[in-house]
Amino acid sequence: MNKLRIFITTIGGLTSPDCLLALRNNGEREVFLYGSDSFSGACGRKFVDIFEQSPDSAKDTKGFIDFMLSMVKKYQIDVIIPCGNDDNLALSQYKKHFDIPIMVGEYEDLVIAYDKLAAYENLKKELPQYAPKYHLVSTFEDFLKAIFSLGYPHKKCVIKPRLGRGGRGVYILSDSLLQKEVFSIKPANEMPLSFFESILKDKRSFDDLIIMEYLQEPFVSAYSLCQKGKNIITMEHIREWGNASQTYRGYVRYNESLEELCSHIIQTFSLDYTNNMELAHNENASLVLFDLNPRLGASSGVDTYFGLNFPYFALKLALGENIHIDKNLYKDKQYRFYRYFTQWWENML
Repeated sequence: MNKLRIFITTIGGLTSPDCLLALRNNGEREVFLYGSDSFSGACGRKFVDIFEQSPDSAKDTKGFIDFMLSMVKKYQIDVIIPCGNDDNLALSQYKKHFDIPIMVGEYEDLVIAYDKLAAYENLKKELPQYAPKYHLVSTFEDFLKAIFSLGYPHKKCVIKPRLGRGGRGVYILSDSLLQKEVFSIKPANEMPLSFFESILKDKRSFDDLIIMEYLQEPFVSAYSLCQKGKNIITMEHIREWGNASQTYRGYVRYNESLEELCSHIIQTFSLDYTNNMELAHNENASLVLFDLNPRLGASSGVDTYFGLNFPYFALKLALGENIHIDKNLYKDKQYRFYRYFTQWWENML
């Protein structure tokens, strides 16, 4: 059997090596890994067989698609796995230009899932018990109305761009920090009203912002494998230490009630292959969805420790191959994982 030629995009994430190693160490077939990123020093470049620097799909969609078409032809690629949000949107929109499988859902579904307003509106309509309280604002006057309606200053609020990616531009509005605390804790995106006032007050209007209720720990990351809106399996990751983009310490388990919740959401948004959902608890201790990432999640490779290889199983679905998952293997198991940094070197002379 010839090696399967896999092209993976956006391999510059801190946890990209996990997913790349999961694909390589699949226990079933040999693979040849090609990877790309818009950053030449992407950490994943040392974990693929061939690396190519790509255009930034967010800034130059056509250039990115032309690049991918040339890569498919140049290396005779068998299947593409997009790992960045903007890569997903670009390749889903233009996948008819490719004659090989791409591990990506339908463009119309992804547009809704990536648009926080559309996602929250859909949740409020179809699954209101999982929808957060939120407001859309584009003026400072509406900004003030929104935060006070959510209980500020007695309650914190979350401020984030409507079309933000990967935790970028997410802030917590709070005036509760004391001066002595500011200089004794690690910097966080927790800012007073004066910070937002200095940026937004003098603008007649600004790009859409979502003002959302502040949710409580524990933060739950749900990683699911699905096909055409049907959930196959979900694993629960509880973040004990980390941030909105990365978990450095957490524990993993199979949780049937969480899987049922995710199944409803997957069906509502017609999700395909893999996705990552971020959830936390509202003031009534109910679990609420606040972020939806319909792509291969950053921590998807963690579950290979359980024998559940999310990246490879999703790849098999994209190839039209059958998969079998015995959920009994994951019940009554719970493990904690710890993440540490390492490094690779290159000669600059």
